[in-house]
Amino acid sequence: MQSAHPQFQAASLPADDPRFMAALDLQIAQMRRVLELMAPSSANTDFGHVPFGERMQAVASHG
Repeated sequence: MQSAHPQFQAASLPADDPRFMAALDLQIAQMRRVLELMAPSSANTDFGHVPFGERMQAVASHG
C-alpha cells in the first residue's frame, strides 16, 4: 500500500516524554472510534454484509 505522504515519518516518543500520554490517549480514542464504526449495531452499511469477526481481523492485520 502506498502512502499519500511518502515523506512523512513517525517518530517514537519515549514513555517519559510529557506528550506520550496525550498521544496514547489520542490513539486509543481513534481506535475506539474505528471499532464503534465497525460494530454490528453500527449504522455503517458499507461493511454490514461482512461478519464482525472478519472486520476485526482486517483491522488487526493492518496495525
